[in-house]
Amino acid sequence: MWFLVVSSLITPSQMGSRSFPLIPDSITFNNFIELLSGAGASVGSDTAGTRLIGSIANSLLVSTVLVALNLVLAGLAAYGLSRFPFRGSRGFELAVIATRVVPAIAIIGPFFVAFRLMNILDTPWALIISYNVFTLPLAIMVLKNYFDQLPREIEEAAMIDGAGRMQTLTIIILPIAKPGLVAAGVLIFLEAWSEFFYSLVLTNQLTAPPLLVGFQSVQQFNWSSLAAATVLTLIPPVLLTLIFQRHVVGALAAGHDK
Repeated sequence: MWFLVVSSLITPSQMGSRSFPLIPDSITFNNFIELLSGAGASVGSDTAGTRLIGSIANSLLVSTVLVALNLVLAGLAAYGLSRFPFRGSRGFELAVIATRVVPAIAIIGPFFVAFRLMNILDTPWALIISYNVFTLPLAIMVLKNYFDQLPREIEEAAMIDGAGRMQTLTIIILPIAKPGLVAAGVLIFLEAWSEFFYSLVLTNQLTAPPLLVGFQSVQQFNWSSLAAATVLTLIPPVLLTLIFQRHVVGALAAGHDK
């Protein structure tokens, strides 16, 4: 990480020196300025620099919508699995976990054909729908383990006082399950932000990860520009992780206290 940050703050000539400066004598922000002004590495007829901010915005949009959607769907599914076990519920949970190991290349073909017929290729909706394949099972697993740790006596007391099941869920459970919801949301955001394969196949470098590949070409390769672009794309997930890391660690550890 330090190598990446330093690379973005030095000139290409310093990058090519025999001894790489771990602590540079002088720094420059020209790599960021040139990148954002459109003087970065070229990608076809466009430039990676001029598309970078747009791709970061698209990544933010897709990740945020996916977090909201997954917390609703996975929250209801996880609560149901935790509070209403049925015959075969354990097998269902294992099936949900098993979907995490299905290779993306095995299902990208049907997605591509379906989205082409729906005319949503190269749009954020193609990514929001397809990303559920790997984010939804993760959210269900995390929230199911967290709901299992919450005392059922609180819900029973609320229902004795006349609260319905949905009232109990929204008024009693959701506030005390906030750490688990935050942890699941952060993990979903990070997975969606860093996803590469679906975005590469279903869109024209709509999000940041596939766009970064465009900084490398057969004719030229500017490592300083790539380092600056990578630093910019890392800022949102790093800040999010630093802010909510306590909730993430606590929620993941809760599933091992059973």
